[in-house]
Amino acid sequence: MARNRPRTLRSRLALIFGLTTTIVAACFGALLLHQARRQLANAIDEGLIPVATELAARVSAEGPGVISGPVAELHPPSDTIAQVLDADGRILATSHYLGDDRPLLPPASAATVAGSGRRIGRRVSLVNAGGGTAPVRVMALRVTTGNGPVVLATATSFDEPRRLESDLERALAVGLPILAAAVALGGWLVTGAMFRPVQSMIEGADTISAREPGERLEITGGGAELLALATRLNAMLERIEDAAARERAFLDDASHELRTPISIVRGELELARGQAGADPDLRDALDSVLDEVERLERLAHNLLVLARSRSGTLVGGDTPVDLETLVQRAVRAISRRAENRHVQIHCQGNAVVNGDESSLQRAVLNLLDNAVRYAASEVTVSVDEHRSLVDLSVVDDGPGFQATVLPRAFERFTRDPGHGGGMGLGLAITATIAAAHGGHISAVNRPGGGAEVRLRLPAA
Repeated sequence: MARNRPRTLRSRLALIFGLTTTIVAACFGALLLHQARRQLANAIDEGLIPVATELAARVSAEGPGVISGPVAELHPPSDTIAQVLDADGRILATSHYLGDDRPLLPPASAATVAGSGRRIGRRVSLVNAGGGTAPVRVMALRVTTGNGPVVLATATSFDEPRRLESDLERALAVGLPILAAAVALGGWLVTGAMFRPVQSMIEGADTISAREPGERLEITGGGAELLALATRLNAMLERIEDAAARERAFLDDASHELRTPISIVRGELELARGQAGADPDLRDALDSVLDEVERLERLAHNLLVLARSRSGTLVGGDTPVDLETLVQRAVRAISRRAENRHVQIHCQGNAVVNGDESSLQRAVLNLLDNAVRYAASEVTVSVDEHRSLVDLSVVDDGPGFQATVLPRAFERFTRDPGHGGGMGLGLAITATIAAAHGGHISAVNRPGGGAEVRLRLPAA
C-alpha cells in the first residue's frame, strides 16, 4: 500500500484535492438526488389530493361502489386508479385497471390508515396488462361510511418522475467524476506553479559545492515564506562555508607545522643511523624508530587527505600520470621497511591515467605499506590496461583479511584484530582518492593465501 503512495508533495496535494472533491460531490449528489425525489413525490401527491378528497366525499355519501362505475375523476386523460379497502386490507371496490387485482396497500398500512386516520403516500410497483411492472404513487386516507371506516387508496403513474430521477442519476454519475478529475488537474497545475520557486531552489542547491565558495540560493516569486526560507538557508551556507574555511586553514597549518619537525627528526635519525657503527642493537633500535617516524609522517598526510575529502577540496586532476613511475617511487620509499621484514617487491606493467599525481602517489604508498606490513616474504605490484580502464593490483602472501573485516576494509578506522597493525586509515584514504578520480577499489582473499587489493582508474 505504501509503495503505491505518491512520492511528491505535489502529487499528494493533487490526490487530496481529487479525493476531497469526490467525497464532497458524492455527498452533494446524494443530497440533491434525495431532495429531487422528495419534490417529485410531493408534486404527485399534490395532484392526487384533490382527486382523493373528491372521491372520499362521494364514497362517504354513496358507499364504496361509487368508484366501480364511470367516475369523472378517473376517466382519461387522468391515469388515476382507485381502490376502497377495509381495515384488513381486502378490496371492497376498485376502479377499472388493466393489470393485477392486488390491493394498493398491504394490510398493515391499511390498518394504520383506518385506525389513525393519518394520510400516507408511498411508491409501489403494479403488474400491468403486458406482464411488466409500472411504478405508481399511492395516496391513502380514511373514509367514514355507514358501515364503519374504510380506506380509499388512489394511485397514479410514476413513470415520468422515475425517468427524471434516472436522468439525474446518470448526469451525476458522469458529471461528478469529471468534476473530481478537473479539480485534481487544477490542483496539480496550481501546486506546480506554487512549487516552481521550490524547484528552482533545489536546482540551485545541486550546483552549490565546497569547491566553489560564495554561491548562494536565488529565488524569484514564491511569496514571503519562501524568501525567508532562502534567506535563512543562505545564512546557514555562509556559516558552514566559514567553518569549513577555518577547518581547512587549521589543517593546512597543522600539516605544515607537523611536517617540519617530523622531517627534522627523520633526518637526525638517519644521520645517527649512519654513525651508529657496527653496534647491531643500536642500528635495530634506530631502524625501529625510523619506521615509526615514517608511519607518523604517513599518518599526518592521510589525516590531511581525509580532511580535504570531507570538505570537498579533494578532487582528481587531468594531468597525465605514469603509474610505473609512481610505483617505483613508492617502492623506494617502502624499500627499507620491506628489507627489514625480508619482503621482496616485484613490479610489472605500465599505464598512464589522468589525475592528481600527489594524491595518486599517496594511494600507491598506502597500498604498498599495507601489503608489506602483512606480507610473509613477497609483494607483487602489477599494472594492466583493459580498454578504457587501468587496474593496479597489489598482492601479498600474508594471512589475508579476516572474514569479518573484509566487507569493511575501506571504512575509516577499521582495524584487523588478528594483526593489530595500522590505524585503519590507509585503505580508507585510498578509496577516497580513487572515488575522487572516478575509480574504485576492491579487496579479496586469494585462494592460496594472501590478499589482493585492486585499484581501478579510468585510463588517460
